[in-house]
Amino acid sequence: MTALRLALSVVALSLFAGCAQDERIFTNGYVKLRFVRGESEADNPYVSTTRVTVSMDYQTCLQDYYDADPDQRQDGRDGELVFGPADLGGEGWQDRLCEDLESSQAACSINKITQELEMGIPHITVEYNLTAPELEGRILLFGPLPTSETADCPDPEVRVSSSLPSGYNGPGDQIWIAENISPPKAYTGQGGEVVIKSRKN
Repeated sequence: MTALRLALSVVALSLFAGCAQDERIFTNGYVKLRFVRGESEADNPYVSTTRVTVSMDYQTCLQDYYDADPDQRQDGRDGELVFGPADLGGEGWQDRLCEDLESSQAACSINKITQELEMGIPHITVEYNLTAPELEGRILLFGPLPTSETADCPDPEVRVSSSLPSGYNGPGDQIWIAENISPPKAYTGQGGEVVIKSRKN
């Protein structure tokens, strides 16, 4: 009887651990970026893209959040668990941003995520490596961005930086740049997409 109880306890704990992992609430999320051709382009400007760079500026709420809780910064005590790979045991947004979370996602991996809070306008930059050639009409996920519950404000917004979204080919040449972005501001969990219309560089 003791052995049976022990076995059942192990199974129950395993099931509980699995549910807890599957249903855990993330403190950060993402916004969806959809890439389409600009009004000036008759042809697909994204052909031959292997790398995409996007920067967004933190607005007041998120600036205040990182000022108040420096442990959550990328270089803070807990930052690597959020910004880094999933195998560290945290939220693992370096991997999660390119997981299949939304329909029409572009196939990618994250080259690097860079958070800058001290120099100039506080911002976050994500550099994507495309692992399949299709980008036109597809989505990339941008983050990690604290949710409204995490940041304790209704509008934890970011705004597309003056360093406009851009794309590069294999040799490293910039081959396109955004010419129109709508809407220019976004926040995690908003549901809608940021549409990036681009032109050949």
